Amino acid sequence: MSDNRAENLFFEADQLIDENRIVEAKEMLLELLSEFPDYGRAHNHLGWLYNIKFNNYPKAKKHLELAIKFAKDYHAAYSNYAYLLIDMNLNDEMITFGKNVINSTTVDKSTIYNKMAQAYELKQDLMNAYKHYKLAIKETLNNKTLDAIYASSNRVKRKMSLMQRLKLINQ
Repeated sequence: MSDNRAENLFFEADQLIDENRIVEAKEMLLELLSEFPDYGRAHNHLGWLYNIKFNNYPKAKKHLELAIKFAKDYHAAYSNYAYLLIDMNLNDEMITFGKNVINSTTVDKSTIYNKMAQAYELKQDLMNAYKHYKLAIKETLNNKTLDAIYASSNRVKRKMSLMQRLKLINQ
């Protein structure tokens, strides 16, 4: 089979997702992967479907990890994996993942910092959460995302003790 066939199947599956024909898209991605098991972008889309549409975290995690393995330059896989780790409440794993990939030119740094901040917040490490929300703010260019991160940053400040808020002044 040729690379063109893989690309064509991938494009068709992507179109099916856009048309909200989810089951058909999943079947097409599975067909693609049966012929091209190392086609990382297909693993990404399948992982996203399993997470968002089917709520099957183990399958989502498996496919997103394969997406990162086989398509190291495909930025969506990193973001989708970060979202999944938070959805799965794997906060320590998210922090480790973020530290490992944040300096890659492939990743959306704003998303990774934001998800790391959420992981720290869920672990009640409010100072690190605040620090990472601030890093996410510096990296985003999207106004909606910026507003959401500011809201998260303010939420964390409200959760902080007076002493923690005073420490922020000195930073």
